[in-house]
Amino acid sequence: MKKIIVFFLFLMWPMAVWGRNVNYDVTDMYIDATILTNGDLQVKELIVLDGTFNGYERDLVYRNRNLKSNETIDFSQDAIYNASGIEDVSVAAKTITDEQIDFSLMDSSFLVLDKNYYEDDAVNGEYVERSIQDGKSYKMYYAADDEQVAFFLQYTLTDVVVLHEDVAEIYWTFVGENFDDTIENLQIQVHLPQEDSSDLFRIWTHGDLTATVNFVDRQSFLTSVLRVPRNTAIDVRSTFDKGLMDASLVTKQSGVSALDGILEVEEKRANDANILRETTARNLRIMQIVCVLFLVFVLAWWVYVYFRFDKEYKSTFRSKYNREFIDDYNVEVIDYLMNGNITENAMSASILNLIYKKNIQVEEMTDDKKSKKKKKEYVFTLLNRDGVNDTEDVLLDFLFETVGKDNKFTTKDLQQYASAPKTFSQFQKSYTNWKACVKKDGERQNFYEQNGLPIVSSIFILLIAVFILFLANYLGVDSFLIIVVLTISIVFLIYSLLIKKRTKKGNEDYVRWLAFKRFLEDFGRFDIKELPEIKLWERYLVYATIFGLADQVEKAMNVKIAEFSPDMVGAYYPTWVDFHIAHMVSSSVHHSIASNYTAISNSAIASSTHSSGSGFGGGGSLGGGFGGGGGGGRGF
Repeated sequence: MKKIIVFFLFLMWPMAVWGRNVNYDVTDMYIDATILTNGDLQVKELIVLDGTFNGYERDLVYRNRNLKSNETIDFSQDAIYNASGIEDVSVAAKTITDEQIDFSLMDSSFLVLDKNYYEDDAVNGEYVERSIQDGKSYKMYYAADDEQVAFFLQYTLTDVVVLHEDVAEIYWTFVGENFDDTIENLQIQVHLPQEDSSDLFRIWTHGDLTATVNFVDRQSFLTSVLRVPRNTAIDVRSTFDKGLMDASLVTKQSGVSALDGILEVEEKRANDANILRETTARNLRIMQIVCVLFLVFVLAWWVYVYFRFDKEYKSTFRSKYNREFIDDYNVEVIDYLMNGNITENAMSASILNLIYKKNIQVEEMTDDKKSKKKKKEYVFTLLNRDGVNDTEDVLLDFLFETVGKDNKFTTKDLQQYASAPKTFSQFQKSYTNWKACVKKDGERQNFYEQNGLPIVSSIFILLIAVFILFLANYLGVDSFLIIVVLTISIVFLIYSLLIKKRTKKGNEDYVRWLAFKRFLEDFGRFDIKELPEIKLWERYLVYATIFGLADQVEKAMNVKIAEFSPDMVGAYYPTWVDFHIAHMVSSSVHHSIASNYTAISNSAIASSTHSSGSGFGGGGSLGGGFGGGGGGGRGF
């Protein structure tokens, strides 16, 4: 899986400011190494980066401190395989445009980077060399912005070849455990001093089971690895005819015959690797079968859950429009059925319903002082509590005993009570209590099915998916199916949490109210003859309010009333339409609730810790955004 390393560098330079979002991939690394007759190793390295960065740092290590010197050479690991130093280092870089990336790129022209002795002074086109444990580090400054750049290093490792009594040997780690980037393509080519036609020319590679090592010809061999994970060491080993070396110049001479011991070590490593391959292949097949069976089960169970717990029941109602009321519950309960919660529209509709049922009387205030104001105010009077339910009783107590007095309150009283410092918290408490009562009324209607099986099963499925993930990790198996298993399990859990299926009664009512809403939305399009009798229009406005259509329906009714003849209207005239009471109630409730939320927010600010300008602590001050730096945050 492709990994992108993202980090921020903020370094100040005298001649350049380095500070960009670093985001790159090491797409290729080509290493071309030539064995010299004196036992040294001339190395050319091509490291290709693609992305945005300021440069690259490469550590060159000539000695592995984990290797120990033994009286008898340990052909699996021994300090004799270390080099004695690094010489003749040169550093270059270039931006790649349309050039082919392979070993031939090393022969093209590069910008040779100048050496700078201080990082604080380094600029683009320079490099800094510093000593590290058993080697040197080269920090190469060559910035790129969504570009492809090749860094080219050349150096000589001294005393790499070991001369045994029977063969010459090289055993070298080209990519160490401290290489912190994933390499998408690694190619290591090693050349002998001359052709070797003997059967002493043997080659091996270690570090990654996906690596391959093959002869190029009788003088060269090539190790290839497609995707080397970060911090993974890759080494090569070769034996060849010692006659290709100048024995008088080779420093490291073991004095022992080594080929049989080397072959024994490599044979054991090969057997272990093959056993691991076979085990991994078997485990992979098992995990793939487990994942497929798991996915089949989850998808089959998902289908069952959908049809049993999510798909709505078919309604017997088929018409596009519905003009009939459902009188099993009050209008505010419709909000719970249609939305699953209680909105501001519910309170507005409940007040209008009490006006319609003649429990409340509403009048415009017309005294001289009030008449001079542009904004109209209304007074509400409690006439009686005949036929009201417990939830309506709670609302009446709140409106006429808490907000108002003497069985009266005004639109101004309501808004002032919602926003006044002494009463806004009581308003919020009463409003929340009333919504809870409405929700209980809705729950008593049994609109929604209560079944926790989908949620319980989805949690169980997710636990199995996590177990599969840990099992795959324990067995050392990596498969795309495991990611699919975990993803599907998480999605199914989210889906199960969102299931809210209506009962047969709930869906039947829902479909009818939805058709009722469509009728109200299209009220103005109907011919007068198709509309219900005018005495029902006030009640229609109550229900239009619960659907948020009060203004629209009110305007349509005004247009239709203008088309009525006096004898059609008769003795009944819908005064609500004339005085726009539905709009007034909705607006008053909306502004009251909005001002209540504002008052709560202001209260939090007012009670917060006082700011201090002296710098000895305190609350936050105004004017954010003018300091140096500044980071943002957003979900993903």
